[in-house]
Amino acid sequence: ESEIKEAAVKNATWFPEQQNNNTKFRDWIDQLFRDHYQSYQVRRSAIHPPGLEVTLKLLEIISKRVNYLRDNTLSASAAPPLHILVSGGSLTSGMACGINHVGITQPGWVRQYTECAWPARLEHLFNRVLFQGKEVVKVSNLAVGGSNSEVGKAVLEYHLFPDAFDQPDIVIWSHAANDAQEKDKERAFFESIPGFVNAAHNLRICDDHLPLVVMNEEFFGQNNDISGAIYKASNWFGLMGISQRNVISHKTFAKFDNDDYVNSIIDAKGVHPGMGGHIGASWTVFYNFISAFTDACDSSPTSIASPDVAAKKIGPYKENGYGDISSEWKEHRDNIREMCLLSGAQEQEASTSLQSPCTYAFMVNRMTSIGTKADVDKKMNEVLTSNTGWKAEGFPIKQPRAGFYAKEPNAHFSLKIDASMETKYMTIMSMKSYGDNFKDTNLEVDVRIERKGDVAAAVTAEAEVAKSSKYEVTGYHETRTSIHVPHKFELPDGGAEIGDSIVVNFRLVSGSYFKIAGLAFCRY
Repeated sequence: ESEIKEAAVKNATWFPEQQNNNTKFRDWIDQLFRDHYQSYQVRRSAIHPPGLEVTLKLLEIISKRVNYLRDNTLSASAAPPLHILVSGGSLTSGMACGINHVGITQPGWVRQYTECAWPARLEHLFNRVLFQGKEVVKVSNLAVGGSNSEVGKAVLEYHLFPDAFDQPDIVIWSHAANDAQEKDKERAFFESIPGFVNAAHNLRICDDHLPLVVMNEEFFGQNNDISGAIYKASNWFGLMGISQRNVISHKTFAKFDNDDYVNSIIDAKGVHPGMGGHIGASWTVFYNFISAFTDACDSSPTSIASPDVAAKKIGPYKENGYGDISSEWKEHRDNIREMCLLSGAQEQEASTSLQSPCTYAFMVNRMTSIGTKADVDKKMNEVLTSNTGWKAEGFPIKQPRAGFYAKEPNAHFSLKIDASMETKYMTIMSMKSYGDNFKDTNLEVDVRIERKGDVAAAVTAEAEVAKSSKYEVTGYHETRTSIHVPHKFELPDGGAEIGDSIVVNFRLVSGSYFKIAGLAFCRY
């Protein structure tokens, strides 16, 4: 354990051109670890351990990868790195992660993602501390500013990933900072979070254990409500639960009026902690995985007469014990089995690739192929048939972020999508904010299905009505934050079949400002 501690401090971060030669930084890191992140302190972060079976599967993946790198006895495709997907908001993406009190130059926007945010540090810790710098663990940070669990669920559900994205073995939920600010906390905590968990599990629908889902609470301030929700979800679903907040909150809150002291731990107050907060978050997550792995190695699964219920097989979340839970769980397991058979995923399990369930889908995310305004413009032009007053604008990371914007009253556009698969739902990812420019903004969405082979003259007025629907999306809320919200609608007339066309008209019927960050037309 002492060797791991020493290595973790030595490899705490990754700006070698500055930090490895900065004595003040090295002294601070040593003190940060010694004062706040020793084993007896970090042990407080363990909300719930992962199951033994899923942990052993992760260790098997690591073992295959190490053997491949050692003597090439396996093909690269048979021994990919352990893949960790991290989903979260701006905190997780690395906003403010470079703020520090020891004279290190703050990184630019790109390096926040690639080197400064705690998910990047986590990958570095795994590979440098345990595997001599070899790529045994890969961490994909898909965090997007302003994202709550609903957005994270949509990303997973519709596979809004980078090109050639491999199936994750671990999915880390880190949406606490934005979920904590939701006005409807009951919905956020007991519908959105379980929805994210199910979407993560469904990425590998035919695998009884993978991916492991991890509930991770970074330290972001004094909100207590979300901590209880994370505890409940971790325990109910049998997930791995981690809380950096439990490690440092008491000391931080006790001297919150002492800026020098707080800066020595997290470097910045508020929702977005600085460098110390991100280094501590990476240590905390790393510690919990090391503990889980060592515990699994010390266990003998063959001696267990009654193994734990796999997390995937646990049914819908309940706040109390009322109702027939056993029958609900059985129904849940039957649904998973049916989804596996229908999806054809059994044949896909041997492959690490993911098949999209969508005819057309994108969400702006710097880590995917849609990260710039040029990317948005190109993607929208694939389906646009007319446009007045809407434009692709913004930046990949800094504000305002890239998206499809309306900045004038009555702005409208139309699109036509030819269904390449059964398509039953439309999701609009739009921004909600408290700013004056968002007040009274309403977007009207008119959807129509054009059936393959329909002759216009032969279609009755009643049939036309059945094949169309109208929806409305608002842009304003009173919560003092700007977040992206997915609005999911069922397509009219049972949706589109292969060869049908989906025609959608968008019009800003009130207000003069709106932002769309993504669209998805999908099977479910």
